[in-house]
Amino acid sequence: MTTPEQPEDVAEPRYGLRDPADDQTDGRPLAEDISLPVSVTPNHNTAMPDGWSWQNTSTSQPNAATFHINHSDVTRAFADVLTPADSPPEAPFVVSKDIPVVIIDSLDQYWCGESRHALPLHGLRVPIAADTVAEAKRKLAADLAAQVRLLLLLSRGGTTLAPELQANFLMLTEVLTARE
Repeated sequence: MTTPEQPEDVAEPRYGLRDPADDQTDGRPLAEDISLPVSVTPNHNTAMPDGWSWQNTSTSQPNAATFHINHSDVTRAFADVLTPADSPPEAPFVVSKDIPVVIIDSLDQYWCGESRHALPLHGLRVPIAADTVAEAKRKLAADLAAQVRLLLLLSRGGTTLAPELQANFLMLTEVLTARE
């Protein structure tokens, strides 16, 4: 039994890699693609462009959590609710009123953040990541409790809170109470 002969460069047409001199537009190598210009150096692997260092990034760059959510494969997003049962036992404050949350499944972790329509906190809010939905909700409840504790310490320290922090403190104390 004999097998039919296959051409030597079977992979080239399959992946669209052809000679750069080829006049077919879909056969350009990636390095010559005008819509995605890249510098291809054989046997060289780096993700950082030449001349970039940590000094070139600024605080306006998205943080890791925001970048991850915006640039990962999100399979589903759904609404849920933080309840008193979601408060961890070590948290100084307990959820006393249901807080609507948004859960994002990014295939590798669940991201949980409070709904801005129900709890429009001021400032940068980063969702909490965890391996399970229950763990993400528990971590978010602990994070909110820690915020209330910090704002309480600042307000009792003789300092005046900024208006945004005062608004956050009032909103959070409406949905969280001190642990007994």
